[in-house]
Amino acid sequence: MRLLFLLLLIVNLGFFVYHHYLDEPTDAAAQIAALQVNPEKIRMAAAAGSAVAATPSITAAPAACVEWGAFTGPDVARADGALAALALPADVLQRRVADIDGYWVHMPVMKTKPEVDRKLTELRGLGVADFYVVQDAGPWRNAVSLGLFKSEDAANAELERLRQRGVRSAMITRREKFLKQVSFYVREPSAATIARITELQRDFPAAELKAVNCPVVTPAKS
Repeated sequence: MRLLFLLLLIVNLGFFVYHHYLDEPTDAAAQIAALQVNPEKIRMAAAAGSAVAATPSITAAPAACVEWGAFTGPDVARADGALAALALPADVLQRRVADIDGYWVHMPVMKTKPEVDRKLTELRGLGVADFYVVQDAGPWRNAVSLGLFKSEDAANAELERLRQRGVRSAMITRREKFLKQVSFYVREPSAATIARITELQRDFPAAELKAVNCPVVTPAKS
């Protein structure tokens, strides 16, 4: 029932954010109505939760979480920063990382630093700003990374965008367990916390915000 309660809050708060930022009400009464989380649904969820709580149970219900994600590439750092600004307690926020197969848009490995510098100058001149040079020792050292993508379609779309800008030597390589995918879980959030995360969601349209059971934390082995 806590999951239902959280889901109702997310839906109603998302409705509020949409109308408040994208479809402004034209009168004061409509604005007040948009700010209100549906009281009837919450009372129903609370009543149902009380009924379940009154029923004897052998095992405790799992904690309810809000899941936000999944993030990859530069969005991971952006989401980390956005959540850090909320100053949530350390025991409330959980970060889970998974290694998934990905598609890498990049330029071929270059042999010398002057060659790399010339390529970076060329990219900047073509208006390309999102890139970095691989510095790790190994076969990909001095390759220029232009983006990491979960799907081949997304990688192909980025490659086409780069070619339209004049980048001719970019290519796509599929890499196994190459892409870090991060999801965030907020344990038993208050309505105010859900509202703040819902507002953050506007800056991450590809991410999902949903109510789930909190993931089980596996104790570290001693």
